[in-house]
Amino acid sequence: MQFSDKLKLARQQHQYTQTQVAEQLHVSSKTVSSWENARSFPDIGTLVRISDLYDISLDRLLREDQTMMDHYEAIDKHVLRDKRIFQVTYFVNLVLLLGFVIVKMLSNTPPILRQYGGWIGLVFVVNLIVLATHYPNYRLWIRSWPRRILLIILALSFATIFFLLIQEPITVSSGDSYYQTGYIAGAQLRMVTLPIIQTLSTIFTIFGFEEILDKNYR
Repeated sequence: MQFSDKLKLARQQHQYTQTQVAEQLHVSSKTVSSWENARSFPDIGTLVRISDLYDISLDRLLREDQTMMDHYEAIDKHVLRDKRIFQVTYFVNLVLLLGFVIVKMLSNTPPILRQYGGWIGLVFVVNLIVLATHYPNYRLWIRSWPRRILLIILALSFATIFFLLIQEPITVSSGDSYYQTGYIAGAQLRMVTLPIIQTLSTIFTIFGFEEILDKNYR
């Protein structure tokens, strides 16, 4: 028997309507109908709640339905891929962030950074975006008030630090007035956006470290 048929049979045996099931599972009745007609599948968390609601083991629900098994195997592969991407981008972000701090501590900027600094900055931003989109669960950051306060303090503190670190006189040696205006505007934009990017990078580094150490996340 297919998963969809098992759901429908279990509901009928308990004399539930689709609306009643939807209310208990916190979904819409259309979603329940979609499950029972094999148009979609519930996620893992909802599947567990269905098992409890109908008092049926997950093994009985999933057995004999190869399509259902393939669906969850595909989800597992997707989750595993996201975990790997998160881990790689986390360490790349950490290296780039530490590199920025080290460079700022040097008296002279290395020639290679003066030549390729723009490309390195682009890699920094792109990597940060990928890291953000593959972070496991943002809600864990603010699961308690102490963590919320910590997040606010970190954001304000590091934003101030990075803002002060990149402040430098803006000078234009040559060029017409349009060039000078554009150059100054670009430099000012850089002095505003860089602290924001580096602050986000630092916050991801601090909070992401907990995910890296989590054995269940490896």
